[in-house]
Amino acid sequence: MRSDMSSVRAFLAIPLPWQLQESIRVIQTELQAGIAEARWTRPENLHLTLHFFAKIEQETLEKLKVSVLSIKGFQRPFQVEVKGLGVFPNPHRPRVIWLGLEPRGQLKQLHRATGQCLRQAGVAIDSRPYSPHLTIGRLRGGKLDLPRLFSSMQQKTIAPLTVDRLVLYESRLRPEGAQHVPLLTVNFDDENTDTHDAT
Repeated sequence: MRSDMSSVRAFLAIPLPWQLQESIRVIQTELQAGIAEARWTRPENLHLTLHFFAKIEQETLEKLKVSVLSIKGFQRPFQVEVKGLGVFPNPHRPRVIWLGLEPRGQLKQLHRATGQCLRQAGVAIDSRPYSPHLTIGRLRGGKLDLPRLFSSMQQKTIAPLTVDRLVLYESRLRPEGAQHVPLLTVNFDDENTDTHDAT
């Protein structure tokens, strides 16, 4: 059991079902043959981030939990397609490999709605435009033939993602990588809301 801390790293995200995690794992395996210098996201850590908090006080975190619950009153489940492959910040200096999502309209609307909840809880949010994506790997350097690697997957629809819940995670940094611990799960389509004991 960990001791209480005054602040934590946390993020609000859409979790991925195991079937989609497995589909992405297959893609990662295919890409590994042509990308040696990369650190791949573990399937169990895959998620669609809505908001990230590098440091949030425990008192504010409790207010945030209450505020996020209000989303449940008006948000309904919807579906998007995981489609397309790209890199950040640009093809000339790739650092992050991501999968895209389409259409983006409802995801951006959900991002705005949750952003309002965060502001009500006194949490500062990123003012940059929201670009929904799934980070599947981080590049460590080296030259890549990106057009060749990505051409076969650029228009490939990988799998559908049903957006029917939000999860507030704590991110714990470990030598072997980040551990994502669920603190609160808000389901859109029923009356169940789970509060997790993050110990």
